Order: sequence, then C-alpha cells, then structure tokens
Amino acid sequence: MKGEAFLLAAVIISVALVAMLQPMRSEYLVKQKQLLQNEFFSDIFENIFNEVKNSIYFSYDNFESMILNSYDFLNFSQKIANQKSMNFKGLVLILKADGANEINITIVNFLSDNLQLNLTFNNTQSSILISPIYSINSTNFSYTPGNIYTLIIRYKNTESNVEISTESNKQIYIAYVDVSLERLEDIKRKIEYFFML
Repeated sequence: MKGEAFLLAAVIISVALVAMLQPMRSEYLVKQKQLLQNEFFSDIFENIFNEVKNSIYFSYDNFESMILNSYDFLNFSQKIANQKSMNFKGLVLILKADGANEINITIVNFLSDNLQLNLTFNNTQSSILISPIYSINSTNFSYTPGNIYTLIIRYKNTESNVEISTESNKQIYIAYVDVSLERLEDIKRKIEYFFML
C-alpha cells in the first residue's frame, strides 16, 4: 500500500512538473524562433544592400550600365520583397566627373513618389529635383578639375555630405546608396557612398 501511494504521488508530482515547465519551454522556443527570424531578416537586408552596391561596381567603367543595372536590381529587390510581405525602398545617386568641367548626377528613385531631392554643390550651385517613384533623373554641375568639392544631398529627413576630389583628365565615379527593408516591426536602413576611380 505504501509503495502504491508513493508511485501515485511520484506520478502526480511528475505530471505537475511537466505541466509547469511546458509553458516555460514554449516561451523559450518562441523567443529562439524570433531571434532566428531577426537574424535571418538582418542577413537578407545585408545581402540586398551589398548586391545593390555590386550592381554598380560590376559596371563601373560604363556610366549608363551603372544606372540601368542599379535600376534593374532595385526593381527586382522590390518585387521579391513584396512577394515575401516586406517593404523595400531604395535610392541610388551615381555621380560622374568627366575630368574636364562637368559633373553629372543621376538619381534612381525607389524611395518615394515625388521625392524632393536638394543637391548643393560646393555651396555655390544647387538643384532641386522632384523625382517620381521608379524613375531615373539627372542634373549637371560645373567644376574646375584639381579641386576638392562638397556635395550636400538632402531629402526627407536625411542630409549627407560627400567630398569629391577631382583631377584633370580623369573620370571619377561616386555612388550613394540608401536602402531600407521593413518586415512587421523590423526596419533596417543603411546609407553609404563609395568612390570608383
């Protein structure tokens, strides 16, 4: 009789412990799943950002190809993100100094409709571009080779300064990339510019 009571008590205690620990285990598994999803989301974002840059790098010797490749990749990224219930936005500016006296700045807008982009070149020349979404626009500035210039880029709540060192008879390319990706409450955004000589 004592043995049966002991076994019955052990079974009841075991069942109670399992019942108490099960919710803790479920919470742990849910947290682990969220951590893995967040890490995966971060990896996806970094991959997209790096591929946007690569789409420009791979065609750096051809200005028109840089523009078209970045447009195509932004378009592709947005379509795939939409299929995965994510919101993708991007803006690419590609600057080409021709080595003589003209700088062309081309904008690829996947950021917002009627984006107002204020460009100020060396505090002397400025251009305001109103760019529809999914469009390519450009503007030009004049310069004297051999000098260092500053380009101020303003849009929405963002301002960036890009220093441009020019040389005579040498083309210079600069790319400015602003990419964001949203999923539920997660938002990743990165802005970077880089030179290609």
